[in-house]
Amino acid sequence: MSTARDAIFQAISTANGAPRDADTIAAEAMALIATPDVLRPGFTGQDNLDRFIEKATSERVTATVSHAATLAEVPGQVADYLTRVGLGAQIALQPRAALRDLDWGSVSVHHTVDANEPVAVSIADLAVAETGSVVFLSGPDAPVLLTFLPLHHVVVVGQGQIRRHLEDVFEFVGAGQASQPRNLNIVTGTSGTADIEAKNIRGAHGPRFMHIICVADL
Repeated sequence: MSTARDAIFQAISTANGAPRDADTIAAEAMALIATPDVLRPGFTGQDNLDRFIEKATSERVTATVSHAATLAEVPGQVADYLTRVGLGAQIALQPRAALRDLDWGSVSVHHTVDANEPVAVSIADLAVAETGSVVFLSGPDAPVLLTFLPLHHVVVVGQGQIRRHLEDVFEFVGAGQASQPRNLNIVTGTSGTADIEAKNIRGAHGPRFMHIICVADL
């Protein structure tokens, strides 16, 4: 006697057609990988930086962006941001030497992050033009909590680290590194949810505000 379950599996079998062997399936998968532009979105009229800024500042991603010529300008830009949003001059700073060794002037710096941390500053390892995302690899000098706990997350991105498509990120991970990172986090703007009454609420699962400083020479 036919059952609903039998009918569902019969429909799946019919849709799949004749069975294919593993070699055929593998060849089809390799053909897709060999021509990624067939599947990836095209934005030929924009370079990586322009596309990244357009996506990062879009209504869905909701980051803000400023520009710096060199890393030395970052402390001043962070101080300006703190003043603009009405925060005190203190930050949780990613303890990478590139940031730690800068002259932070009147901005008070600490390298631990509390549950109610107002603002953290960190360097992204990569960024993705396609989606406006920033990418963080965990490590002793790159604690993951800096990415998720603060109310405001200020992210430093080198223009040369912006990759065109998401797949390009995975070509970088592990290349020339002694070991793989324990975590890889791809962050696309501020945290948000529309679960309740379809109202877009920011800061639901992480930072409510993201500011990106694009550095030309990093």
